[in-house]
Amino acid sequence: MKQQAAIGKLHDSSYLNTLNNFPSSSSSREPESTSPDPRSYFASMEHAEESFEDFNLNVQQQQQQQQQQPPLPPRAIRITDTRNYKLFPGNNAFFCDGRLLTSRAYWAFVLALCVLIIPSILFAIFVCPWLWRHISPAIPIIFAYLFALALASMLKTSWTDPGIIPRNLDIQPLVPNNGTTDDDMGVPYEAIPPPKDVVIKGEMIRLKYCDTCRLYRPPRASHCRQCNNCVENEDHHCIWLNNCVGKRNYRPFFTFIVTSVTMCLYVVTFSLVHLVRLYLELGVTFGSVLSQAPVSLLLAILCFLLVIPVGGLTSYHCFLVLRGVTTHEQLRSAMAMRPFEQQLFDYGNPFLNMFHILCRPQPKSYLARRKFAEEWYELPEQSSSVQSVLPSRAD
Repeated sequence: MKQQAAIGKLHDSSYLNTLNNFPSSSSSREPESTSPDPRSYFASMEHAEESFEDFNLNVQQQQQQQQQQPPLPPRAIRITDTRNYKLFPGNNAFFCDGRLLTSRAYWAFVLALCVLIIPSILFAIFVCPWLWRHISPAIPIIFAYLFALALASMLKTSWTDPGIIPRNLDIQPLVPNNGTTDDDMGVPYEAIPPPKDVVIKGEMIRLKYCDTCRLYRPPRASHCRQCNNCVENEDHHCIWLNNCVGKRNYRPFFTFIVTSVTMCLYVVTFSLVHLVRLYLELGVTFGSVLSQAPVSLLLAILCFLLVIPVGGLTSYHCFLVLRGVTTHEQLRSAMAMRPFEQQLFDYGNPFLNMFHILCRPQPKSYLARRKFAEEWYELPEQSSSVQSVLPSRAD
């Protein structure tokens, strides 16, 4: 029996349902109706009745091409023994049987992990015992809590799906050219489909087509070149955390940078307290104090140098959160010489923006990465009358 294996499905129908029910934020430009249409978010001005994924600019041309093509042989779908994450075409690395994922810049992540762990261990060994005995046991306990929070949020940001959008959601718009040119998936095409214009809250938004992921990117989504994926609400790609920062992991990322700045200030403050108290209590020269507690001075200098870049990054993201924008959106506005222009997804209140970004529940991942992949296969000639077979897998 002749078989033709196809690429396993890397997503389920939840993503398309999510697109059709994408919530629109409140805005002062256009009052919301009491019973909004759940598909109105991606409704077009001239095609308001069509859904986002069904909007097609080349319907007539595709219908003519389908009429000219010979009928396909009868095929069916079956479930394989390979999980979807093993067939994932992006640049991500999966581990723990597909439960966790990250990018491939391991050296940067290991370096960032060392910068977090090594100063914390030195502070816990050389400074915290003295603080426990001479000032208060609460100071080392608070530091241990900050360290655990920073490490957990760092790992969660690095190993969580940032909101990768499944591929091949809009394959039909590709214009074939009789097989003279094939893409990396082996599908012939001639040109990238034109952008789509949709109306959101009274404003025209242009959706660009990604020829790599073969889909129309939703608003606020961007294609990450390092990960080779389209990410929903992508803020940026953090090389130090070895992952994109998007809709599903922005909150742990924000927690990590805020906690890291707090830890740096904490270590600088109590390292200096250690040195000053030794100087006052012993009544010796400052050089003698440094000879007794050189690690305290080293930690104070190192964490002071670290707090400058990390503190600047944290301040910038606090500004973005209060405005309700991503780094990509802010950079586009700055390049257009309008850094403080009103954004479409702004709730009109800084605290509402912060609440929406940091307190919303984490959405479900669109990638069914632990499910078994499916493939098409041709039916034998004696079963040509059968058009489809239910998926089944032998245990």
